[in-house]
Amino acid sequence: VALFDAEAWAQTAREAATEAAADGINMAFAPMLDVSRDPRWGRTVEGPGESPWVGRRLAEAKVRGIQGTDLAASDAMAAVAKHFCAYGAVTAGREYASVDVSDRMLLEVHMPPFAAAVSAGVAAVMPAFTDLAGIPMTAHAGMLRQRLRRDLGFDGVLVSDYNAIAELIQHGVAGDLVEAATLALKAGVDIDMVSGAYLQGLPVALERGLVSLAEVDESVRRVLTLKAGLGLFENPY
Repeated sequence: VALFDAEAWAQTAREAATEAAADGINMAFAPMLDVSRDPRWGRTVEGPGESPWVGRRLAEAKVRGIQGTDLAASDAMAAVAKHFCAYGAVTAGREYASVDVSDRMLLEVHMPPFAAAVSAGVAAVMPAFTDLAGIPMTAHAGMLRQRLRRDLGFDGVLVSDYNAIAELIQHGVAGDLVEAATLALKAGVDIDMVSGAYLQGLPVALERGLVSLAEVDESVRRVLTLKAGLGLFENPY
Protein backbone atom coordinates (compact mmCIF):
# COMPACT_ATOMS: atom_id res chain seq x y z
CA VAL A 1 0.00 0.00 0.00
CA ALA A 2 2.89 2.35 0.76
CA LEU A 3 3.79 2.37 -2.94
CA PHE A 4 0.50 4.18 -3.62
CA ASP A 5 0.56 2.50 -7.01
CA ALA A 6 -2.60 0.65 -7.99
CA GLU A 7 -0.93 -1.06 -10.95
CA ALA A 8 1.79 -2.44 -8.70
CA TRP A 9 -0.88 -3.74 -6.32
CA ALA A 10 -2.62 -5.48 -9.22
CA GLN A 11 0.64 -6.97 -10.52
CA THR A 12 1.64 -8.39 -7.13
CA ALA A 13 -1.83 -9.94 -6.82
CA ARG A 14 -1.51 -11.38 -10.36
CA GLU A 15 1.84 -12.98 -9.50
CA ALA A 16 0.48 -14.43 -6.26
CA ALA A 17 -2.56 -15.83 -8.06
CA THR A 18 -0.43 -17.40 -10.79
CA GLU A 19 1.77 -19.19 -8.25
CA ALA A 20 -1.08 -20.27 -5.98
CA ALA A 21 -3.29 -21.49 -8.83
CA ALA A 22 -0.39 -23.55 -10.16
CA ASP A 23 -0.38 -25.34 -6.80
CA GLY A 24 -4.09 -26.15 -7.09
CA ILE A 25 -5.49 -23.35 -4.93
CA ASN A 26 -8.80 -21.94 -6.18
CA MET A 27 -9.67 -19.27 -3.61
CA ALA A 28 -7.61 -16.55 -1.95
CA PHE A 29 -8.68 -15.09 1.38
CA ALA A 30 -7.72 -11.66 0.10
CA PRO A 31 -7.91 -8.74 -0.25
CA MET A 32 -8.20 -7.52 3.32
CA LEU A 33 -9.98 -4.16 3.12
CA ASP A 34 -10.39 -3.16 6.76
CA VAL A 35 -9.93 0.56 7.28
CA SER A 36 -8.10 1.14 10.56
CA ARG A 37 -7.42 4.39 12.37
CA ASP A 38 -6.22 3.01 15.71
CA PRO A 39 -2.47 2.22 15.73
CA ARG A 40 -3.02 -0.22 18.57
CA TRP A 41 -4.75 -2.70 16.25
CA GLY A 42 -2.12 -5.22 15.20
CA ARG A 43 -3.65 -6.11 11.83
CA THR A 44 -3.52 -2.59 10.42
CA VAL A 45 -0.53 -3.55 8.26
CA GLU A 46 -2.67 -6.05 6.31
CA GLY A 47 -5.15 -3.50 4.99
CA PRO A 48 -5.32 -0.10 3.31
CA GLY A 49 -4.68 1.92 6.48
CA GLU A 50 -6.82 4.89 7.43
CA SER A 51 -8.19 5.97 4.06
CA PRO A 52 -11.39 4.59 2.53
CA TRP A 53 -10.28 6.09 -0.79
CA VAL A 54 -7.07 4.06 -0.73
CA GLY A 55 -9.21 1.10 0.34
CA ARG A 56 -11.36 1.47 -2.78
CA ARG A 57 -8.37 1.64 -5.11
CA LEU A 58 -6.73 -1.34 -3.35
CA ALA A 59 -9.94 -3.36 -3.62
CA GLU A 60 -10.25 -2.75 -7.35
CA ALA A 61 -6.60 -3.55 -8.04
CA LYS A 62 -6.39 -6.68 -5.91
CA VAL A 63 -9.64 -8.18 -7.20
CA ARG A 64 -8.48 -7.54 -10.77
CA GLY A 65 -5.08 -9.07 -10.06
CA ILE A 66 -6.32 -12.15 -8.22
CA GLN A 67 -9.23 -13.01 -10.51
CA GLY A 68 -7.78 -11.87 -13.83
CA THR A 69 -10.06 -11.44 -16.82
CA ASP A 70 -11.39 -15.01 -16.77
CA LEU A 71 -12.14 -16.75 -13.49
CA ALA A 72 -11.93 -20.16 -15.19
CA ALA A 73 -8.39 -19.51 -16.44
CA SER A 74 -5.65 -21.77 -15.09
CA ASP A 75 -3.89 -18.82 -13.45
CA ALA A 76 -6.95 -17.26 -11.78
CA MET A 77 -8.41 -17.58 -8.30
CA ALA A 78 -11.58 -16.38 -6.62
CA ALA A 79 -10.89 -13.32 -4.47
CA VAL A 80 -12.50 -12.95 -1.04
CA ALA A 81 -13.00 -9.40 0.24
CA LYS A 82 -12.65 -9.35 4.02
CA HIS A 83 -13.67 -8.63 6.73
CA PHE A 84 -17.14 -7.19 6.24
CA CYS A 85 -17.57 -4.81 7.98
CA ALA A 86 -15.74 -2.35 10.30
CA TYR A 87 -13.46 -5.04 11.72
CA GLY A 88 -10.67 -2.46 11.91
CA ALA A 89 -12.69 -0.34 14.34
CA VAL A 90 -12.47 -2.78 17.24
CA THR A 91 -12.69 -1.03 20.62
CA ALA A 92 -9.29 0.26 21.80
CA GLY A 93 -7.61 -1.66 18.98
CA ARG A 94 -8.11 -4.92 20.86
CA GLU A 95 -8.38 -7.87 18.47
CA TYR A 96 -11.89 -9.43 18.39
CA ALA A 97 -13.27 -6.72 20.66
CA SER A 98 -16.69 -5.22 19.96
CA VAL A 99 -17.28 -2.62 17.27
CA ASP A 100 -19.61 0.29 17.93
CA VAL A 101 -19.50 3.05 15.32
CA SER A 102 -22.08 5.46 13.99
CA ASP A 103 -24.01 4.60 10.87
CA ARG A 104 -22.36 7.52 9.11
CA MET A 105 -18.90 6.18 9.99
CA LEU A 106 -19.92 2.73 8.80
CA LEU A 107 -21.25 3.99 5.45
CA GLU A 108 -18.60 6.62 4.70
CA VAL A 109 -15.44 4.94 6.02
CA HIS A 110 -15.77 1.19 6.35
CA MET A 111 -18.12 0.13 3.54
CA PRO A 112 -16.64 1.94 0.51
CA PRO A 113 -13.76 -0.54 -0.04
CA PHE A 114 -16.27 -3.40 -0.07
CA ALA A 115 -18.53 -1.52 -2.44
CA ALA A 116 -15.54 -1.14 -4.76
CA ALA A 117 -14.73 -4.84 -4.50
CA VAL A 118 -18.32 -5.74 -5.39
CA SER A 119 -18.25 -3.35 -8.36
CA ALA A 120 -14.99 -5.00 -9.47
CA GLY A 121 -16.74 -8.38 -9.52
CA VAL A 122 -15.30 -9.97 -6.41
CA ALA A 123 -16.38 -13.62 -6.19
CA ALA A 124 -16.73 -13.88 -2.42
CA VAL A 125 -16.91 -11.87 0.79
CA MET A 126 -15.97 -12.89 4.33
CA PRO A 127 -17.92 -11.49 7.31
CA ALA A 128 -15.86 -10.36 10.28
CA PHE A 129 -15.46 -12.27 13.53
CA THR A 130 -16.62 -9.23 15.41
CA ASP A 131 -20.00 -7.90 16.41
CA LEU A 132 -21.39 -4.57 15.27
CA ALA A 133 -23.27 -2.76 18.02
CA GLY A 134 -23.92 -6.10 19.70
CA ILE A 135 -24.85 -8.21 16.66
CA PRO A 136 -22.16 -10.69 15.50
CA MET A 137 -21.43 -10.09 11.82
CA THR A 138 -21.67 -13.81 11.03
CA ALA A 139 -25.34 -13.65 12.04
CA HIS A 140 -26.06 -10.08 10.93
CA ALA A 141 -28.80 -10.41 8.30
CA GLY A 142 -29.21 -6.62 8.21
CA MET A 143 -25.61 -6.16 7.08
CA LEU A 144 -25.19 -9.29 4.96
CA ARG A 145 -28.56 -9.70 3.27
CA GLN A 146 -29.63 -6.07 3.21
CA ARG A 147 -26.61 -3.80 2.92
CA LEU A 148 -24.22 -6.17 1.17
CA ARG A 149 -26.53 -8.19 -1.05
CA ARG A 150 -29.46 -5.84 -1.61
CA ASP A 151 -27.87 -2.38 -1.40
CA LEU A 152 -24.43 -3.12 -2.89
CA GLY A 153 -25.76 -5.77 -5.27
CA PHE A 154 -23.43 -8.58 -4.21
CA ASP A 155 -24.66 -11.93 -5.51
CA GLY A 156 -21.60 -14.08 -4.82
CA VAL A 157 -20.54 -16.41 -2.03
CA LEU A 158 -20.29 -15.52 1.64
CA VAL A 159 -17.67 -17.59 3.46
CA SER A 160 -17.36 -17.45 7.24
CA ASP A 161 -14.13 -16.58 8.97
CA TYR A 162 -12.23 -19.35 10.74
CA ASN A 163 -14.59 -21.17 13.14
CA ALA A 164 -16.80 -18.06 13.25
CA ILE A 165 -20.15 -19.84 13.00
CA ALA A 166 -19.42 -22.03 16.02
CA GLU A 167 -18.17 -18.95 17.84
CA LEU A 168 -21.68 -17.51 17.72
CA ILE A 169 -22.03 -19.62 20.87
CA GLN A 170 -19.23 -17.60 22.52
CA HIS A 171 -20.90 -14.41 21.34
CA GLY A 172 -23.91 -15.50 23.39
CA VAL A 173 -26.47 -15.47 20.59
CA ALA A 174 -26.60 -19.26 20.01
CA GLY A 175 -26.95 -22.07 22.51
CA ASP A 176 -25.46 -24.81 20.36
CA LEU A 177 -24.25 -25.61 16.84
CA VAL A 178 -27.82 -26.07 15.61
CA GLU A 179 -28.78 -22.54 16.60
CA ALA A 180 -25.45 -21.16 15.35
CA ALA A 181 -25.88 -22.81 11.95
CA THR A 182 -29.45 -21.54 11.74
CA LEU A 183 -28.46 -17.94 12.46
CA ALA A 184 -25.59 -17.94 9.97
CA LEU A 185 -27.57 -19.54 7.16
CA LYS A 186 -30.48 -17.16 7.63
CA ALA A 187 -28.03 -14.25 7.55
CA GLY A 188 -26.82 -15.48 4.17
CA VAL A 189 -23.51 -17.21 4.99
CA ASP A 190 -22.93 -19.92 2.36
CA ILE A 191 -19.72 -21.65 3.48
CA ASP A 192 -18.79 -22.66 7.03
CA MET A 193 -15.03 -22.48 7.40
CA VAL A 194 -13.73 -25.26 9.67
CA SER A 195 -16.26 -25.19 12.51
CA GLY A 196 -18.46 -28.07 11.32
CA ALA A 197 -21.56 -26.15 12.40
CA TYR A 198 -23.27 -26.61 9.03
CA LEU A 199 -22.28 -30.26 8.76
CA GLN A 200 -23.51 -31.09 12.25
CA GLY A 201 -26.15 -28.45 12.86
CA LEU A 202 -28.05 -27.96 9.62
CA PRO A 203 -29.52 -31.50 9.37
CA VAL A 204 -30.96 -31.09 12.86
CA ALA A 205 -32.14 -27.56 12.06
CA LEU A 206 -33.96 -28.94 9.02
CA GLU A 207 -35.59 -31.66 11.11
CA ARG A 208 -36.78 -29.07 13.64
CA GLY A 209 -38.05 -26.71 10.96
CA LEU A 210 -35.63 -23.97 11.98
CA VAL A 211 -34.43 -23.62 8.38
CA SER A 212 -36.01 -24.65 5.10
CA LEU A 213 -34.56 -26.71 2.30
CA ALA A 214 -35.10 -23.69 0.05
CA GLU A 215 -32.71 -21.68 2.25
CA VAL A 216 -30.11 -24.44 2.04
CA ASP A 217 -30.59 -24.66 -1.73
CA GLU A 218 -30.08 -20.89 -2.04
CA SER A 219 -26.60 -21.16 -0.51
CA VAL A 220 -25.72 -24.36 -2.34
CA ARG A 221 -26.66 -22.72 -5.64
CA ARG A 222 -24.28 -19.82 -5.00
CA VAL A 223 -21.42 -22.19 -4.13
CA LEU A 224 -22.03 -24.35 -7.22
CA THR A 225 -22.25 -21.23 -9.38
CA LEU A 226 -18.82 -20.14 -8.12
CA LYS A 227 -17.35 -23.60 -8.74
CA ALA A 228 -18.78 -23.58 -12.25
CA GLY A 229 -17.34 -20.10 -12.83
CA LEU A 230 -13.93 -21.35 -11.71
CA GLY A 231 -14.16 -24.18 -14.23
CA LEU A 232 -13.85 -26.83 -11.53
CA PHE A 233 -16.41 -29.18 -13.09
CA GLU A 234 -14.57 -29.19 -16.44
CA ASN A 235 -11.07 -29.17 -14.96
CA PRO A 236 -11.14 -30.17 -11.28
CA TYR A 237 -7.38 -30.75 -11.03
